[in-house]
Amino acid sequence: MKAKKKEIDYENIRPEELTGEEATLEVQLEPGAPAYCTDCRVKMEPVKIDIKRGNIMIMNVNAYRCPKCGKELLDVETASRIEREFALRHTEEIKGYEVKISSDGRNYLIRFPKELSKTLETKKIAKILPIDADEFVVKVI
Repeated sequence: MKAKKKEIDYENIRPEELTGEEATLEVQLEPGAPAYCTDCRVKMEPVKIDIKRGNIMIMNVNAYRCPKCGKELLDVETASRIEREFALRHTEEIKGYEVKISSDGRNYLIRFPKELSKTLETKKIAKILPIDADEFVVKVI
């Protein structure tokens, strides 16, 4: 008789309840294509997994698992999204720069510190990505 899997309240989970294991995942290069295990050459099955890095866990991630050896694989889009999520959650640990926000009456203006502007010399466009009401990511393109 199979034991019933305990339901997890994902909305109210506490850090001490994060029980996943650190994982190393390979990335499938062609999104949407069937995934095959690189070791067993067996078609992998779609599954939902929890990915833990440090004290952060992202739950119910779409992945593929080899039914023979258990190896797990993410497609490129999912792997990119997960890496971005981990990076954004670690922004508090990264030493940043405090800058003033100015206004010309219609627009808000932010100046980049000298240390950063050296790397921006040839780039003229920035994409601002809202994360939360008071958090943004600036990507220079």
